[in-house]
Amino acid sequence: MSTPSENLTAEGQAWAAQLAAWALPDAIIAQAPESPWVHDVASFAVDDALDRDTRSAVAAREVLPLVGGVVLDVGCGGGRSSMPLVPPAASLIGTDQSEAMLSAFAAAAASSGVAVSTVLGRWPDVAPQTSVADVVVCHHVLFNVSDVEAFVLALTDHARLAVVIEVPRHHPLSAWSAAWKHFWNLDRPLGPTDDDLVAVLRALGFEPEVWHGPRSSLSRSASDPARMIESSRRRLCLPASRDVELAAYLAEHPPAWEETVATIRWPGSARPGMSD
Repeated sequence: MSTPSENLTAEGQAWAAQLAAWALPDAIIAQAPESPWVHDVASFAVDDALDRDTRSAVAAREVLPLVGGVVLDVGCGGGRSSMPLVPPAASLIGTDQSEAMLSAFAAAAASSGVAVSTVLGRWPDVAPQTSVADVVVCHHVLFNVSDVEAFVLALTDHARLAVVIEVPRHHPLSAWSAAWKHFWNLDRPLGPTDDDLVAVLRALGFEPEVWHGPRSSLSRSASDPARMIESSRRRLCLPASRDVELAAYLAEHPPAWEETVATIRWPGSARPGMSD
């Protein structure tokens, strides 16, 4: 999670403070067999479950050029956010902190016949070496960003036409709040929400368009029972020796996944024709 910079708006400070409350106790992290923040690449891979007609995909396609559009996908994962934009997008740029995610993203883009480039690293640290695009998309990333103002300003600077982000209405780790209480007697926070994010954008002077709708389907790998146990164990900092107990708990109390997401769009600030 990024560290907030100085001179934040009141809304930016409130966002950062609420995210800070999600930090796990040092004692839990110290005994965890593996990092709870690692993501399974297969769960983010492009497959036949990909939905091209989510509200977020439509919002991006509405502003893309009909021919030759360029899309920058920040925190691209395997490409599930940007592949629904091909076509009309003819070129994709992906940034991610994971080399494995970038490899999956590049493979998915190449299989669709579009030009593709990747940038390894954390946004906005890698913004200076990342080319601008017609549309910038960033899905399910912002709840990991404390310094959200610097993050979204860099997104805006890299979009000639628009930025389109997607976030759940509540923190994605809220799905595990009951499990944290059960296994660790740990209470989890309630905020922030997508409304808090919109408040930050407005404090920065943007006038975002906001839509709410159902979350798109996950990859088929994400619903595999064996992968669910593995990912749940990692997320909850539990050892494999508790898999039977974990499976029994999940059978009765599956994660309360957020069913509604917010699509948020605002104009970019990169000059027309600007390439880097």
